[in-house]
Amino acid sequence: METNVARWDERLVTGLVFTATIFALLPPGFSWTDHNDSSTFLEGSLGFQLQWGTLFAVSAFVVARHRALTLANLRAMNPFILAMLVYSAASAIWSPVDYVTIKKVIQFAGLIIFGLAIQADGKPWTHLFQVMVAAITAIEFVSAIVAIVNPSFGIDAYFGYAWRGITSGKNQLGGIGALGTLLWVALWRVNTASRSMFWFGFGLSLLCVVMSKSSTSATIAALGLFVFWLLRKQHIGSQLWLQRIIVIVGMVLLVIGHLFFVIEGHFPEASELVEPFANLFGKNADLTGRVDIWDPLIVEIWKHWLFGIGYGAFWLGPGSPSQPVLDHFSWIPLQGHNGYLDLLNELGATGMLLFAGLLASQIRSLTRLKLIDREAAALFASLLVTILFSNVTESSIFKGVAFYFLLLILSCISVTSVLNKRRLTK
Repeated sequence: METNVARWDERLVTGLVFTATIFALLPPGFSWTDHNDSSTFLEGSLGFQLQWGTLFAVSAFVVARHRALTLANLRAMNPFILAMLVYSAASAIWSPVDYVTIKKVIQFAGLIIFGLAIQADGKPWTHLFQVMVAAITAIEFVSAIVAIVNPSFGIDAYFGYAWRGITSGKNQLGGIGALGTLLWVALWRVNTASRSMFWFGFGLSLLCVVMSKSSTSATIAALGLFVFWLLRKQHIGSQLWLQRIIVIVGMVLLVIGHLFFVIEGHFPEASELVEPFANLFGKNADLTGRVDIWDPLIVEIWKHWLFGIGYGAFWLGPGSPSQPVLDHFSWIPLQGHNGYLDLLNELGATGMLLFAGLLASQIRSLTRLKLIDREAAALFASLLVTILFSNVTESSIFKGVAFYFLLLILSCISVTSVLNKRRLTK
């Protein structure tokens, strides 16, 4: 009986991972229609609520069935995740749209429950990413077919006939492809994917990155693969490897800053820092208009810089707290296109300090994991770098049930779960 129950639980968790990946990567509520109505951002569609409400309910069911394991993983979990959740909930007190903040907090809590639930299958960490990459590959495959067979739907002519497939845009498809390339390489290195599966999946992911014409996605793919390759190398065996990398990078930046000051007579401005990298990928220093949003957004941040305006309470369309920013544009931005500015705006310096603690705790856990499983540590570290980099030009974390936010929560819980499992089996 126990074996049958265990197999049933394994299948349930597998279904949760596959379904959550599909939900997070495809348009909310499976609606491919653009919505500029502010009610969309305030309420969410019925389909969206049913999707995630069902997934969170099933996750809670799995957690309840494995209470002892869940409590053990909860005690070992990155404490700053819970601190961020509590602070986000507290921000409803001063949020101008408290009911939206409460809804976002419920989604935040749901992702934590989901992350705890998937630890119940008893499988190695590779199983999680095998299921996730299967969902990613399915989206890429269907997207490629749609782009070829129905280009009026699957191709965005406005952006140079870039592929978008069944995703909400070319950048989304490119981001999926970038993540797919990293996961396929990682699974290939740990011998959990056959040669034919690897080349099919990796080639399809690379095709989506190229055909989406997203330079950001190409950068993320290259950066993620480089970090994975670097951290899994045997020569980085010292416990101080991370500190050494940080010191080296810091020294290089100091030298570059000093030389710039000597030559130009002033320290580099934001546009001067961005322009060389932007030009490298065929963009202007304003990152295709993204920087234009940052200036009026910073003005709003200063109005509530310590505690923030409230979690999820700003970018809610016309007539919302973001109206002073919207007044600067003829179109309607729905995010700040910089997740760190958006986090600072919504949760203030206090929230940023908690987020810094979350990162420090995750890096500490990754350092411990590297002593146990080099491949796992390399993959989780490369995912963290990918998430943090993508958050520079897109608000991708602490944004409801956005995929990179899901991946961040999932990674943090999975790393501490692996460490906890190892501790209990000693």
